[in-house]
Amino acid sequence: MGSVRSTIVAGAVTHVGNVRDHNEDSHLVDADEGVFIVCDGMGGHAAGEVASALGVRITREHWLSSATQRAAAEWARLSTLDARRTLLSAVKNGVMAAHRCICDQAIEDPSKKGMGTTFTGLVVAGGDAIIAHAGDSRAYLVRGGIAMQLTEDHTLLARLLAAGLPMAEGQEVHRWKGVITNALGFGDDTKIITFMVPLSDGDKLLLCSDGVSEYVGEAEVGQVLTSQPSPARAAQKLVDLALERGGEDNATALVIKVIEAGETQMPAAQRQRDDQILGLCPLLEELSPQQRLRALRIATNRDFVAGDVLPEAALGSRVAWILMDGEVIVNGQTEDAGTLLYPEALLGQGSPRKSDALAVAVGEVRAKAIRGDDFLEVAGEDPDLAEPMYAALARMIGKST
Repeated sequence: MGSVRSTIVAGAVTHVGNVRDHNEDSHLVDADEGVFIVCDGMGGHAAGEVASALGVRITREHWLSSATQRAAAEWARLSTLDARRTLLSAVKNGVMAAHRCICDQAIEDPSKKGMGTTFTGLVVAGGDAIIAHAGDSRAYLVRGGIAMQLTEDHTLLARLLAAGLPMAEGQEVHRWKGVITNALGFGDDTKIITFMVPLSDGDKLLLCSDGVSEYVGEAEVGQVLTSQPSPARAAQKLVDLALERGGEDNATALVIKVIEAGETQMPAAQRQRDDQILGLCPLLEELSPQQRLRALRIATNRDFVAGDVLPEAALGSRVAWILMDGEVIVNGQTEDAGTLLYPEALLGQGSPRKSDALAVAVGEVRAKAIRGDDFLEVAGEDPDLAEPMYAALARMIGKST
């Protein structure tokens, strides 16, 4: 068995940049407690500094509270759907507490009206990183020398690109990129996106403000984090590159290296195969890898043996199943890995299936359960996921009728 929580080392570097006269970025590195945060404040007149500092301080207090630490320990020990939901909720609540504090201070002090901050942070629990995100600071995962951006920018440019509008490089793109659509301090509309990333030995993660990501592309992030001898050196290299290439904004890079993943780690070969299977699932095939990570934060694994019925109602809700291994018989047909069973359950449509229309395991079967209630909640808070998944469900249900 591995350690209860992953063994990690980390380092961070921040710089005011070549143009700004003060640094509105804030960050936290606490490798002992497995808590890491990068915030990029906005608001002017030093209000951005206040917002980003509050984002770090208030969230840290909540993430290190006994309630959140207990939830992390329960997830590492049990890995149940309830434990996952409790932990994700605790992580989100900590960031929302910081958001409310920023809003309150902006109301109390007119000079701070309109202040806010982006937020990208993570908590390590067992062999998993729970990521919380709002704004255009970013999180990247580097595995096998290849970087993958885990978060999506909450900017008007990202929304326009997601809508399929053609955007040529130039001043227009730069202008839309700077319009933040979601961040702490943005009132009732603020949304905190949370999801879980299983860790493996040797993984590296980067949290950074847009003063770094503006100048260093995804592929180069992978190269830098792989080639540098330590997280601190990698963070310094990323900030140096940003400064050399313009440095028009504050630049913060926080690099994490997983020395040994904790007990909940999944073998690399199984994770790779699971990623391939999930990419074939009709519900998820139009999503990017990072979108699938966010969508599947509500899924939980369950094993069946020959003759078991995969229920359409479980865990207090109607449930759909993604087959990961094995075969089932449903309505006289054999279905295998990648199949989504009971898609209508995710929309709460129609009457529950009769017993003779349920899937029966042919042999050993491994599947992921998605509760309809959880699906609707995720779709409601993450429109970038909702549109392609609702379209996929419409196609699947249309074919079956």
